[in-house]
Amino acid sequence: MDAETERKRALARAYHLLSIRARSADEMFRTLRLAGFEEPVVEDAIAQLRRQNVLDDRAFAADWVRSRLQSRPRGRRLIEHELREKGVSSEDMSEATSDIDDEATAFKLAARRAALMQGLDRQTFIRRLSNYLLARGFSGETVSRAVKRVLPPSDDS
Repeated sequence: MDAETERKRALARAYHLLSIRARSADEMFRTLRLAGFEEPVVEDAIAQLRRQNVLDDRAFAADWVRSRLQSRPRGRRLIEHELREKGVSSEDMSEATSDIDDEATAFKLAARRAALMQGLDRQTFIRRLSNYLLARGFSGETVSRAVKRVLPPSDDS
């Protein structure tokens, strides 16, 4: 198969992948290489996608953060980890996550989860809610403050 045909096949595969969801350049590179395309062909395809502005890591990172905060809220640390795994540069990652308010997000999640945990004893409530928030990438300090804000009043006061 000649180089031009191979490049067109790689581009077609890339367009298909992008029709499913946005991807970072690094993620696209790895996916196309795993599909069996040679490195020069993949690099050419990625360069063309960038020229067409359909592959943009900065926009990808911003969209990823927006999507995560709306549909599956996470702490800044976990979102940064996800972006790092997708091959987004530190600069693009920092810019995309700069406006994340972990305190507000953790409180919102804690309040929602606390409503489902009524009836649990105080220690179980604190432990489960803390673990829930920690698993979503919030720091221990942020978790502690969020749990205190939603903690039901103690019966023994």
